Amino acid sequence: MLNDADYLRFGRQILLANWGEQGQQQLADKCVAIFGLGGLGVPALVNLAGAGVGRLRLIDADTVSLSNLPRQWLYRPEQQGMAKVQAAKDWALAHNPALQVEAMVAMAEESAMAALLQRVDLVLDCTDNLEARHCINRHCVALGLPLVTAAAVGWQGQLQLVDGQGPCFACFSPVNDQATPRSCREAGVAGPVLTSVAGMQALIAIRRLLGLSVPGDRVQRFDAQTLSWRSFDLERVPHCPVCGEPQ
Repeated sequence: MLNDADYLRFGRQILLANWGEQGQQQLADKCVAIFGLGGLGVPALVNLAGAGVGRLRLIDADTVSLSNLPRQWLYRPEQQGMAKVQAAKDWALAHNPALQVEAMVAMAEESAMAALLQRVDLVLDCTDNLEARHCINRHCVALGLPLVTAAAVGWQGQLQLVDGQGPCFACFSPVNDQATPRSCREAGVAGPVLTSVAGMQALIAIRRLLGLSVPGDRVQRFDAQTLSWRSFDLERVPHCPVCGEPQ
């Protein structure tokens, strides 16, 4: 049940059509797993914690470094060497002590996924590793968990909702694709691109948790050079090894 402090804290969003008190309570009862607490995961976490998602599972094996600070702004210089998930958990609980936050120093690996995805309602993939993205996608599809997967490099970013009703990440990025995507370490990245894409990622997650419609058959792309968003229709690959019909 919402209390007086909740109405003070969340009053501006409770006023929204299709949100209201019922929606706020729905968010408080949900658990979201965030894989990757870097340039995408940090602003995504800030938005979800701010919205009042009651339970947050933070998953990352990395530690805070000086090079993170321009984009991952909830970390502080004195936290260098600290596990990102612990630093992020400390921030989230300082922001709202009523949240339930789990800090899991782990990676998206086959052997760990069953435990990492227990009692989760929705997943955000904020990793920067293609192998991890495919692993997360496989397990979310198998479990029927909605997944919002995103990536950003240079001046561009993209995201996709995978919800079982449409194509999965492997339909968009084939598992056997031999092309090696550029990484931020190689090509760089503009911090506000990450913030923009992660904000949309969190918005899609919130709408999905509220039971509001979100297209699951398209990829959204952001181009910071032209300051424009574009949407591309995506069809399920009939014999996709993850979500397609078996041959």
